[in-house]
Amino acid sequence: MTSAASPNRVTWIDAAKGLGIILIVLGHLASVEEPSAFYIYIYAFHVPLFFFISGLTLKPGNKPFGAMLGDKARTLLVPYFCYALLGYAFYLAGYAAASAAGLSIEQFGYGPWRPLRGVLYGTLGEGRLVNTPMWFVVALFCTFAIGWLINTAVRPVALRWVLVLALAAAGIQASRHVTLPWSLSSALVGLVFFQAGHTHARLGRWPVTAGRAALLCVPLLALTLASGLNGFVTLADMVLGHPLLYLVFAFAGTYATVLLVQALGPGADWLVWLGQRSMAIMVIHMLIIRVVKVALSAVLHLPIGQLETQTLPVALTGVVTAILLVPCVAIMERFLPWTLGKRRVAA
Repeated sequence: MTSAASPNRVTWIDAAKGLGIILIVLGHLASVEEPSAFYIYIYAFHVPLFFFISGLTLKPGNKPFGAMLGDKARTLLVPYFCYALLGYAFYLAGYAAASAAGLSIEQFGYGPWRPLRGVLYGTLGEGRLVNTPMWFVVALFCTFAIGWLINTAVRPVALRWVLVLALAAAGIQASRHVTLPWSLSSALVGLVFFQAGHTHARLGRWPVTAGRAALLCVPLLALTLASGLNGFVTLADMVLGHPLLYLVFAFAGTYATVLLVQALGPGADWLVWLGQRSMAIMVIHMLIIRVVKVALSAVLHLPIGQLETQTLPVALTGVVTAILLVPCVAIMERFLPWTLGKRRVAA
């Protein structure tokens, strides 16, 4: 991206990713068995936001399908397998320690092999993915491949949308009967937001001025606050409530986030910094959170379940996780960039 407008576009896209990854991390600190109003709010849109942002960068037909797939395998599948297997290594160490101590711990009740097979299956549930956020990475790979094919092979825009909505409906229906591999049901629903992002990129109307962004952001934020009407939703587990309401609130929150970072302008520079490291944060934060929770459980003599439901322990978990993320992400970016799908070391 070398045009004069490219730096501005990259800046606000990275800022949106930065705000989104903050919400992702916050969404994994506390229990979702009885989700708070805040969790109901952020879960309504924080994952659709990332599908939307990915659609903004789609350039269908700019290279052969095989070459595109190879690029996405490097930038998405390599991080997926590296950090899904790292999650399995964490599980195996805990399983071995619990077995040696003669302890029966629910988290390690899947045996040594099911979580390893789960890495190949790529869908949450029944102990398949220990590093749970990795479902999104493999789902995004599927979404990008399908979206590329649709937008390359189908010329009429209306027909593209018909196909996207039909595939999303098929994903929703399939999830009620079978657990598809590689989080495919979630990927098909994410395709709706991916296609919306690509559509907006084609229109070329963003970024907007800070004043206009702020004006448009307010009613969308207000609409998203009503997401409790659809209850708690999570695309990872295909719990969507009413599909139409899910789309309304997800799009409202997505657009509100994008407009908010544009309204902030230079004030969003710190979000840009986070957005440029969002992959590293995505793939490692859950493992850090789990280590922190185990450590705090031992120090405070509280069960992990209790740590996840009380405000102060949850806040403490968040603070310690944020502190630990800094050196971990720095090491990953500096010494292990290939595990993040990057060809060279980040500045």
